[in-house]
Order: sequence, then structure tokens, then C-alpha cells
Amino acid sequence: MRRVVSIFLVSAIALGAGASVAAAAGPQQTVNGTLITRPANTLARGSTVNASKIFGNRVFTDAKHGFALVQSGQAQYPAATTDGGKTWKTDGPALHLNAAQAPLAVVDIGAAGPKTIFAWGTGQVIDTTSDAGAHWYRATFNGLPVAVVRNPQGHLVAFVDGETGGNASPVQYVSKNGGKTWRLDNTIGGS
Repeated sequence: MRRVVSIFLVSAIALGAGASVAAAAGPQQTVNGTLITRPANTLARGSTVNASKIFGNRVFTDAKHGFALVQSGQAQYPAATTDGGKTWKTDGPALHLNAAQAPLAVVDIGAAGPKTIFAWGTGQVIDTTSDAGAHWYRATFNGLPVAVVRNPQGHLVAFVDGETGGNASPVQYVSKNGGKTWRLDNTIGGS
């Protein structure tokens, strides 16, 4: 039986039906993040950015410490403030380059504490840091992340739509290591 399925898959791919066969296979069981490095000609971490360049929401973990996304030049960056939003500095590498990386677009930001920050929205990625911006990781899903939250255990939980080839019901992933690895988890709220 396994040989018949293998022959069918090879035949389907050869005939151009690989996308529909892959979609029918179900959601990814594990999604591993990759380290995001600083693209050439982009701002270095710690560069001052104008607050007028912030788009989307701002998330504060206390009265002074907050995070946002900023548009500078042709790229979007995570940004942090330590003075209640008076000044902002880039808090990692460019997360998205305009026109060149549409599937990597992020428009929402959240925080699970002062060191764990995450960005997602409109693209297929969730970008995360668990060391206050020193290292960012990108997890690429086969669907669109529609929400990311922190559960009571302190783990990140992501809801990804379209993961099973257009299924209207989102699937849930849980990361217990700050977004470096995501595992499919169908328990309510993730474990």
C-alpha cells in the first residue's frame, strides 16, 4: 500500500497536481523558526526612529517599556521604547522589505513579557524574540496566522487559517520556547 501511495504522489507531482496533494496532507505538525539576519542597507538594531513612523498597535509591558512596528525607508522593523513612548529605537533586524517579501509581511505586534515579543499579520510568518530583540526568529506557516496570544502557562499560541488547503477553521500551534519551534496542538488554549 505504501508503494502505491508513493507512486501516486510521484505521478501527481509529475502531472502538476503536487499543490493539491500537499494541501490534502493536512497541517504541518512542527514549524521551526530560522534566525533572521540583518539585510544589507537596513538600519542596525538600536537606531533611533521617529515615532511618526509607527504603524499599527503599540504594546506596553509596563508604564515605560513598550514595542511597536515602524516603517523606515522600504522596510519594517520592530521598535522598543524605555521612556513611555517618547523615543523609539529599532529592536532587531528589518522584519519585512517592501515588494521583495510579500509573504513575510507583519502588521501586528504583541508581547508576552518584557523579553518575548512577536509580530504577525497579512503574511505567512510569525517573527519572535525571547531575548528582548537580540535575536529574532521567523516561522513560516502554510497558512495565514490570524492571532498570536500568550496562554496561562506563558507559552505562545498561534491560530493559523488556511493551513489545510482552504479549511475555514484555523488550526492551533503552541511554542514553548519563545517562537523558535511551533507544534500543532489541538488542546483548548494549548498545553
